[in-house]
Amino acid sequence: MARVHASVHTKLLLAFLIITLLFIAMAIASLLILVNTTEQSRMLDQAHERVGWSQQSQHALARQMHFTALALLSKDEAAIRRILRENNRFNETLAKLDIAGPAGEKGLIGQIRSFQDDAMSVIADIANAIRDDKLDDITGELLRREERLDAEIASRMGQLVDAEQNRMAQLRDNVEAANRRSLILTSAFAVSAVLLAWLCGFVISWSFILPVREAETFLGDVAAGNFGRKISVPNRDEFGALADRMNHMSQQLHRLDESQRQAAAELVDLNEQLARASKAKSEFLANMSHELRTPMNAILGFSEMMIDGIYGDVPAELKEPLADIQVNGRNLLRLINDVLDLSKIEAGRMELALGEYSVSDVVHTVRTSLRSIAAEKGLEFTAHVPEDLPVAYGDSGRLAQCLTNLAGNALKFTRQGRVDIAVELVDGELIYRVTDTGIGIAQQELDHIFTEFRQIDTTITREYGGTGLGLSISKKFVERLGGRIWVESELGKGSTFMFSVPLRAGEGSRVIQ
Repeated sequence: MARVHASVHTKLLLAFLIITLLFIAMAIASLLILVNTTEQSRMLDQAHERVGWSQQSQHALARQMHFTALALLSKDEAAIRRILRENNRFNETLAKLDIAGPAGEKGLIGQIRSFQDDAMSVIADIANAIRDDKLDDITGELLRREERLDAEIASRMGQLVDAEQNRMAQLRDNVEAANRRSLILTSAFAVSAVLLAWLCGFVISWSFILPVREAETFLGDVAAGNFGRKISVPNRDEFGALADRMNHMSQQLHRLDESQRQAAAELVDLNEQLARASKAKSEFLANMSHELRTPMNAILGFSEMMIDGIYGDVPAELKEPLADIQVNGRNLLRLINDVLDLSKIEAGRMELALGEYSVSDVVHTVRTSLRSIAAEKGLEFTAHVPEDLPVAYGDSGRLAQCLTNLAGNALKFTRQGRVDIAVELVDGELIYRVTDTGIGIAQQELDHIFTEFRQIDTTITREYGGTGLGLSISKKFVERLGGRIWVESELGKGSTFMFSVPLRAGEGSRVIQ
């Protein structure tokens, strides 16, 4: 059935048609059996009726013989009339038997009728003798003729009755045999129909179930990542077409898996190369930054000694260039320090200097170092630290550097208004906030501001300067101390940078080493 080239719809219609034809055939067979049984019953009723007629004829003959003997004894014409009445009754039933009788009984009925005619001739002679009063002269002869004829008629009637009874018994046996055959035929046909219907249903259902099971196993293997397996379905219908498509899908998935595995291997190798390159870059930056700080410190030292007049009086026209050298040199040194810190972090050589510190001292140190910048820009620069904060434990230098980066950025990007530093203790964590009324940050840029060398706009870089390292370094320091950093901002309405660190950072397991 599975290999039949037909659609599932056609196969189902064929199966239903076969089952329907089976029930139609069963109904026709049952109807034929019912018709046959009815015919057998009708024939049995006719045979029973013929037996009754033959028995009536035999009874009428017996009465006729009785009335004949009575007529001979009584010499009364009334007995003759009774004989004639019984004769008429006998002839009527005999005529019925002759009309409905089989061909084999026609001769016997003819003989009975012939003997009956002779007997009626004797009855006529007896009646004439009674009228002529000559009965005594012919009684012996008439009696012998009548006895002979009655014996013949009785014998023939006995044969006729036996024949009808035998025929009825044979019909009864035939009816019983027909009923048994009908029962056996009906049972056999019903069992055959059920078995055939079950076989059709079994074949049709398994031609569907087997492909579904194969598909289930195949999809399980595909879900487990075994893309090289093929499904084998002999069906030449929609299931076969589906199996071909699934095999094609498996081949495509297998090729895609192989290409992805190859790409993943190449990506792993590339990541290893990038990691090595990044480590080499970090080590190079760390070494270069370290090497650059020494001459820069020397430049700053010599320029400061020149400004202080150690090498003699400085002409007025050189004081401003020397001051510019000092300012730009410190900015360059700060950038070198940022690069050095970043390279140390990436190279895994950044170590924390843990110890007890006062939160108030850290905040006020940062405010003091940046107060001149706020005053120069005309900004209100405030700090709020609760007086009841306990002594904290951590790297105060790195915290001050993070806070300086955040407050410095706030002062840089604020044209007017204020910048505020605040600290609070919440559930064992110190939360530092730096709030400003500056230019703000667009929502789509908030996810990128902590990325290295990233600023939100090139125009801002040109206007405000900076390398984009401060926030990235601050994020790494905060995470090293077991905390996190985030920002809330709206373009044109200022920003609030926040970071949290444990109150006792070095005493728990949250510090990332």
